[in-house]
Amino acid sequence: MNEPSYERLPSPRLRQLLEPGGLLMPLLEKRRHKGIDLEAHLRRGNEVHLYCGLTCLAKCAPSRPGRVWVKSHRTYAEQECARRLIRPEKATLVDRDNYWRDVWSVDEPGFKGALDRFLDGVDVGPAQMKEGAIQSRWARVSAPWIVFDKEAALSYPSIPERARQLSEAFRPAVEEARSKLRALALSRRSLTERLLHWSMPPEPKSRLKLDALAVDPEGKLVLLEIKDASGSQAEVYYAPFQLLQNVWEWHRALPAVRGSVQELLDARVELGLTPGGVPRIAGGIRAAVGFGEDERSEPVRQRYVEVLGIVNALLPPGVSSIETWILEGGQPVRLW
Repeated sequence: MNEPSYERLPSPRLRQLLEPGGLLMPLLEKRRHKGIDLEAHLRRGNEVHLYCGLTCLAKCAPSRPGRVWVKSHRTYAEQECARRLIRPEKATLVDRDNYWRDVWSVDEPGFKGALDRFLDGVDVGPAQMKEGAIQSRWARVSAPWIVFDKEAALSYPSIPERARQLSEAFRPAVEEARSKLRALALSRRSLTERLLHWSMPPEPKSRLKLDALAVDPEGKLVLLEIKDASGSQAEVYYAPFQLLQNVWEWHRALPAVRGSVQELLDARVELGLTPGGVPRIAGGIRAAVGFGEDERSEPVRQRYVEVLGIVNALLPPGVSSIETWILEGGQPVRLW
């Protein structure tokens, strides 16, 4: 009863809505927005979310019999292009007034046209686009793995139970890594007084989220952390440590969630969201940091290598060293 879960399997009713002829089938059409592929992902609560890079443009789910609700954050729902999808005369504010939600009948005409108008005209801010574009590029690759989910977060029976299990999963390896990284950062600070100081390693989080889940040709579950190499320097060089925490959490949880993760992958294949013929998730865990172009400065690159060395010595049994990949001309290239 206290085991973590990963429930993102669509109900038969939602599958029917996403199949040809279903009201929500247009969510699965291949589209691009400002050069970024839009991605539909299945979510807990029997929902399907449509992403543009890092941001979710629309969320949909079955409602009462014969009804479907669609909602979008006020940032997008209040744009002119959304007025036919989330109709002001019918919409209500929900989720602490951050989202507008409308309800459509499953046989109501005009949904596809309203969605097309919204997606053709929506304005997504640049802050969501750069790392989002890198995530989109990684989602398109077919080797060394195939991405099938994003924003992956395990669920627990309660917040206290999640805290307890994370504490157990992190002890002692993650705490030892954090201690060593703090000592490293403090020692480097005294030597780089006139340069950018090392930041302290991040404190433990109460809830972890992975950028992407993938499966490799051997059936290993790939935990993928995607970074913009030109972004925050500390986030870049501490990326292996951030991933170490996810590795220990998923290493502990994999026996409990392997079946539900496989069910999600199977459902995506059936809906055409993931190519057929992908291996079953029958192996262990593989972990990787993926960049776009390698825009790191030499000091940041050196710090990354030092952090990676500490982290790789403290991985769970059976998990090989964290890999580092970049994209060159759209093709993955392994650095380490």
